[in-house]
Amino acid sequence: MERLRRAPRQGTGAAVLWMILLALGAGLIFAAPASAGAPSSETTSHELESGGTTYPYLVHTPPGLGSAGPVPLVIATHGCQTTADQFLNATQYNQVADREGFIVAYPDVDPASVAAPGPLRNCWRFYSPETWERDQGHAAAVAGITRAIIGSLDVDEERVYMVGTSAGGFMTSAMAAAYPDLFAAVGIVAGGAYNDGFCLGPSPGLPVEQIAAQARDQMGSRARVVPRMTMGGDADQGIPPLCADKSFFQGLRTNNLVLGDSQTEPISLEAASSRTVATEGGYDSTVSTYLDPAGCVVGEHWSIHGMNHFWPGGSADPAWDNWTDPKGPSGAEASWAFFERFTKSSTAMPCAEVQTETPKPACPKRQVMLGLPKKVRSLKVTVNGRKVRSRIVKGKARVWLPANDRKRTVVVIKAKRKKSGKTVTRRQAFKGCGPRR
Repeated sequence: MERLRRAPRQGTGAAVLWMILLALGAGLIFAAPASAGAPSSETTSHELESGGTTYPYLVHTPPGLGSAGPVPLVIATHGCQTTADQFLNATQYNQVADREGFIVAYPDVDPASVAAPGPLRNCWRFYSPETWERDQGHAAAVAGITRAIIGSLDVDEERVYMVGTSAGGFMTSAMAAAYPDLFAAVGIVAGGAYNDGFCLGPSPGLPVEQIAAQARDQMGSRARVVPRMTMGGDADQGIPPLCADKSFFQGLRTNNLVLGDSQTEPISLEAASSRTVATEGGYDSTVSTYLDPAGCVVGEHWSIHGMNHFWPGGSADPAWDNWTDPKGPSGAEASWAFFERFTKSSTAMPCAEVQTETPKPACPKRQVMLGLPKKVRSLKVTVNGRKVRSRIVKGKARVWLPANDRKRTVVVIKAKRKKSGKTVTRRQAFKGCGPRR
């Protein structure tokens, strides 16, 4: 059986959109039993009323939620003809969330979209102008779900992220523009750019300069740099690689407009570095990294060589073979590795990444003079169990204490007497200096 039907190459207007959506849906239909998380993790069902209709969503919480303070939140949006439950099972995002300690939520569409015919079934309205506007339609619903989770669970509001695939990827581009105050960073998998819902099949969509400017306008007074990563196959027959690539560069250009009047600087549109990432038994990927003026990461673009229109990696269960491609790198692992670099406040220039200050040692390097027994010929000195430099000076031991963060520094001196060769042990404890940052 062919893994993915080709997008149609003829027709115009609504007919083209209809047929292309069929191709999009064919690559992202998920159906599998619920995955079992760690014993103390939990997945719960919820509903949100928005705009007079009800949107269901799933929330997966990691083990120990609430015991270690606020945790990050990832909002994950599915593609056409796909449910939140199916997307949850296919992506294996829950496993990453349990290991790394963050919440992941899976919004679903409204009942009218669930009941829509053919390829529009269960599809986010990424092609609708209301989706591109704050407080409108599906965009308002996803924002409402995000806020509801923040309000009910112990979420770190500085570390809220969104990732989406296919139609959900288009939604993610829209949310980055309409709600930059909610999301610290975003990831788009086999998806498209803001206000570019017709960049499908034979259509080239809108010029990237135009949609970048429109996204900046949508940000309004809430504008901030939103780091972006994208992933997609270079053999994608649902959303052409040209359109998927445009979603990445629209993000960079919009970020530049947040910083000034130019779309091409100060963040360069040229990759600072590229590397090859091999997937054992699968596809190689070219990963290009883009930097801000301070040399910090602000964008990452994955081109997966040979992959079609699928979520990369995910479950290796053959039940998912038609809709996820386990030969690709893990989309869940790659997107989380990108997200954890950023908080909302850290994206203020000059450096977008979180800057982890190295704590100064509680106790700095220093020398001490310690008393010795009489007639000592040699020393062996350890500090907190590690051998250190020492010397006998005028009947005392000069000991070089290393810098350390311990509350208590214990010096052990083993001294040999000159005549008898007997070893005498002396201990000296120093009170800790206290944390200093």
